[in-house]
Amino acid sequence: MCSRPTCRNYADRTLTYDYDDRMMAIGPLLDARQEGGYDLCDVHAARIQPPAGWTIVQHRADA
Repeated sequence: MCSRPTCRNYADRTLTYDYDDRMMAIGPLLDARQEGGYDLCDVHAARIQPPAGWTIVQHRADA
């Protein structure tokens, strides 16, 4: 399920943070929970905005 409160959608993507490099990464859903990772539905993954000065990297699974 999506990590966002009140969202009942299934998670499709995992969001992770790299604080040292000020980078956020969104990739395919991980099989196992990762410390500091957040599983998100496609709707919430598409809405994520990085904080000022951060970059965001989108990893897509090959179709």
